Amino acid sequence: MISSKFEYRKPTSVDEAVELYGEFEGGVVYLSGGTDLVPRMKLGLEKPVAVIDLKGIEALNRIEDQGEWIRIGSLVSLFDLRQDKRVCELFPALRCSLEATSCETLQLRGTIGGNLLQDCRCLFYNQSEFWRKSKGFCLKMGGEKCNAVPGAKTCFANYCSDNATSLLALSAELELSGPNGSRRITMDELYTGKSDRPFSLQPGEILTSIFVANKKTLGGYEKLRVRGAIDYPLLGVAFSFADGSGSLAVGGIGARPVVAQLDKPSKETLQKAIEVISKQINPVNNTILDRDYRKRMVPTLAERLVNKVMEGAK
Repeated sequence: MISSKFEYRKPTSVDEAVELYGEFEGGVVYLSGGTDLVPRMKLGLEKPVAVIDLKGIEALNRIEDQGEWIRIGSLVSLFDLRQDKRVCELFPALRCSLEATSCETLQLRGTIGGNLLQDCRCLFYNQSEFWRKSKGFCLKMGGEKCNAVPGAKTCFANYCSDNATSLLALSAELELSGPNGSRRITMDELYTGKSDRPFSLQPGEILTSIFVANKKTLGGYEKLRVRGAIDYPLLGVAFSFADGSGSLAVGGIGARPVVAQLDKPSKETLQKAIEVISKQINPVNNTILDRDYRKRMVPTLAERLVNKVMEGAK
């Protein structure tokens, strides 16, 4: 599979990258690690006029202690991030999700920003252009119907970032820069809830930094997958605990990860959190595992994870 022709640019600053976006009148994609974008281009899911490679922007490849926050540059590789002592000591939920992401070969290439902004996936979408044309384009490709749920007018593709789930449980914040300047949003504000257009980014915006509160937490991450490496999560559950309360987040099912709070974690509060989350997820048969099985595994993984973390807290 070969991608369509495109122009290539490699700016050395965020401002230069944003200017290039305007120069090509928005017909561009930003490249960080490329582990999600390049396969999509080869499948014909992306056909940009130009590719703007962000890897020349050194300021985005740093981890900094800023007092109240730990700032993580969006171009920090998944491998380097999981090796960072501050991440290991303060954010075990993030460390565990980084370890569970694909394999070390791809962790060396993939970036945390690219992982957060990866597109939603579906067995009926992530296919060759020849396959998709023969099947008929779905809603995510500009068609009129969902191919996973016949007759449906809603896209059910799955957002499969391991690390978004753990960062949501850690109440992380994001910095975005674009033609209209910079802004800071919560993780929750990043998502639209629509699988065909999952992110609330404005045209030309670049994810530049992730901010996590600079305090020690307890936590972890559990992942449902077929193989022990490579696979995207068919279900991901993250839990983070600090200052007497916790956050439980679930991802890999639907357009966005969802979160519920556990004040003073107990069997009762965990059950309530699971009920809150279960009402927000609606898996369909667009992965290699049955939808009912995936939903039944939510309380199983959540209980296993929370019990393990709280036992460690004792």
